[in-house]
Amino acid sequence: MTGYAIVLASNELARVQAVGTIGSVAAASDVPVEVFVTMDGLLAFDKEVVETGDFDVGPVGQAMLESEDADVPLFTEQFQQAQEIGPLNLYACEMAMDLLDTTLDDYVDVFEEKLGVAGFLNRAQDKQVVFV
Repeated sequence: MTGYAIVLASNELARVQAVGTIGSVAAASDVPVEVFVTMDGLLAFDKEVVETGDFDVGPVGQAMLESEDADVPLFTEQFQQAQEIGPLNLYACEMAMDLLDTTLDDYVDVFEEKLGVAGFLNRAQDKQVVFV
């Protein structure tokens, strides 16, 4: 195994944030990470959702949004920083984007490209797969 492949299908803020944290720590440790954002997971990356903070939240997500602790960067920042320091790639699911009638321009600028499932699985074939 050489790294991790994370499939993110949830738009719940705490889960998206957890993937950002795990991916960032792995990338900072020089562990390759491929993140495939699919289904409802794409909704959290919508530019308007990020700008307004209108996330799907549970108790931890709500506490994050209400926290004045600047030491907890939002998942978008975590992913951007991780991409700069280590081997982390994010891909948007082409099928979900087609269903939502969106393009990469509708999302925050963290995605390398859009991919189908087969393309992602090709990139993930030597990695431990985690589904969130």
